[in-house]
Amino acid sequence: MKAKTILELMTLSTNLYMITKDEKLMNKISEMGAKGKEKLDDLIEGLEGDDEQKLSEKIMEKAIQAKEELEHRIGEVVVKLYDKMNIAHTAQVEKLTKQIDSLKDELVLAEARIIKLESQR
Repeated sequence: MKAKTILELMTLSTNLYMITKDEKLMNKISEMGAKGKEKLDDLIEGLEGDDEQKLSEKIMEKAIQAKEELEHRIGEVVVKLYDKMNIAHTAQVEKLTKQIDSLKDELVLAEARIIKLESQR
């Protein structure tokens, strides 16, 4: 296995561990699941035909919202974890890459100036 792959696996397992240890998040998910199940059972008992279709559409919308919120929360936890572990986040790597490119351009211009000044002597 390559070192990069091992590092990625370690990072992934650490992220999953940190997420499962986030008791506040896990409690909220459990609580939301229990409430949702109760509400869904109550709603299904009194529905027929078109109402069921509307309900299923609403459920899908809520599921998508929940997924987005979970992804956002996971992203926040990952950023915090990366900061703690001193691992560069993708945004940081991109920023540093742009800075390096900018410095390379400045270096090329400076070299051109030096060559021009030397040729004038």
